[in-house]
Amino acid sequence: MGIKLEYMPYSELKRQPQTWRDQVLGAVSFSGSRGDLDSHCGHDNIPEIHLNAPVLSGIQLSSEVLLPLESAILENQPLISAHKGLISYRLNGELLFGVITLDESSKMMIDSQVHTISGLQQATETAYQLIFALIDELGYSQVYRFWNYMADINGNTVAHSDTLERYRQFNIGRKNVFVNVGREHGEQLPAACALGLQTGPLSIAFLAGKTPAIAIENPRQVKAYNYPEQYGPLTPSFSRATLVQIGLQMSLFISGTASIVGHETLHVQDVIGQTRETLINLQAVVSEANRMQGKQLFNLSNACFRVYVRHAADLASIRETLNNHFKKEVKAIFVQADICRHELLVEIEATLQEILIQDDSQALHIA
Repeated sequence: MGIKLEYMPYSELKRQPQTWRDQVLGAVSFSGSRGDLDSHCGHDNIPEIHLNAPVLSGIQLSSEVLLPLESAILENQPLISAHKGLISYRLNGELLFGVITLDESSKMMIDSQVHTISGLQQATETAYQLIFALIDELGYSQVYRFWNYMADINGNTVAHSDTLERYRQFNIGRKNVFVNVGREHGEQLPAACALGLQTGPLSIAFLAGKTPAIAIENPRQVKAYNYPEQYGPLTPSFSRATLVQIGLQMSLFISGTASIVGHETLHVQDVIGQTRETLINLQAVVSEANRMQGKQLFNLSNACFRVYVRHAADLASIRETLNNHFKKEVKAIFVQADICRHELLVEIEATLQEILIQDDSQALHIA
């Protein structure tokens, strides 16, 4: 039961045999190659978002692939591939992974009606409405993780007719749906990231299941959904991490994390300072998850990191800071992307997984 993560170059993902592809729950892939994007054909119904973002380092990790643990396969939990409107998804008896991609200005057919998508806020509302309707219909109503990507995340009136920064438009659309479906509760909010690419549609991937999860917060930070109004008319809807136990597997999905203490950005224009502060925040989240379990279950040094870098010229400084912190070469992919605040230079996310011993099979609790 549960899932495992595998990492590989995008080109290797395309070459895997059919028997392996049939076992993939879903994938999030990065590539700055136009040729890769043009040749992408869905990998035999594998739900995947494939993002046109330059991989600065760690190309061997450019695809994060989610697969069921061998125990789920042995217990005869086959994967089912399906589409519901604009969503492609796969599920087994306990987990569902889905993806949706929306152009911000287009007409599309949803449930036999033509809907016009205009503007990032409206596209976001449409996407999240469809996602929650799907998982509620199928009975996979516990969302563990969202991945959100959009063009020009820090843009406003320069490139668009809207007067509000695009990340704040996204937050309004997301919040509206969370409130409307009754999910705007801190203990229910999933982990998430929201990054900006140079071009492309709104692309969202999500991991959901049947087992309730625990939202983890960072004691060093104000909860994102309690941010003051200076960060936008409606607050972001996510937790700092999500902790879920499926069978004997414990998974900690850590949201995109940056150099924020309280609610303020620290070390403006100092990429090394921001990287160090981000690592402190990541450790604080891991420590809080361990505290809630009453034992040192997770170790941050065992994680595979996805590092979003605003300026490619900062890559060497960020990578060196990570390696010095852990006193080893970290397992990480470095992707060039814009971050939700224009002054943030780096953001890091990670997933940590551990297998419990049999006596701890009922370990998930709030201490």
